[in-house]
Amino acid sequence: MNLRMIIARRYRALLQVNQAALTKSKTEERFADMCEALRKLLSYDRAGLSVYDPEHDSLKIVALYGPHENSTFHPGRLLDRKSSQTGWVFDHQTHIIRRDLANEARFPADRLTIDEGYRSLCSVPLIVWGKSLAVVTILSQRKNEFSTDHAQVVQEISNQIALSITPRCPAHTNTKLVCPRCIGAAGGKTTVSKHREDLSSWGRKGGRGHKKTNF
Repeated sequence: MNLRMIIARRYRALLQVNQAALTKSKTEERFADMCEALRKLLSYDRAGLSVYDPEHDSLKIVALYGPHENSTFHPGRLLDRKSSQTGWVFDHQTHIIRRDLANEARFPADRLTIDEGYRSLCSVPLIVWGKSLAVVTILSQRKNEFSTDHAQVVQEISNQIALSITPRCPAHTNTKLVCPRCIGAAGGKTTVSKHREDLSSWGRKGGRGHKKTNF
């Protein structure tokens, strides 16, 4: 496959995930659409989304994609922040790849993953405004399935749903829309321009933003 075709496939995947982030109301639905788009770019067997739970200082599995019947890892399970791969990725805000999990086990839950037949995995953090929010992990039943290039693709696709799972702004608790003031404060004009559609939605719903602004 030539470079132009690869770029075109990635662009279509990004569009699909963005559409899901804007139109689907549930995190599980957005994540499922993201996983379907990601599967068009690389091969994997299962994916999971874990969101930080401040009450327990852990990462809670909120969505899974792929076979997980009777799995130890199920929606609602808490993954310890200090003793799990998910917690490590969350804290260090960087991806991690294990190409041969049986020989690269580092955390207690690794043995459970191996026992369920998975041999390699890749985890990436979801970060908004410099703050870690969640972690996306993909797994394969084959060794050496993921590379740094794959991690970059997973990160790029996963980033598209990051804002859609962002906790509500404490200053704007009556809306699920992205707050334009907070976006602007977080990144200035560049950030605002990247989220022009969100700002337009805010304005249509009656938020501040009717006044014409030059970016």
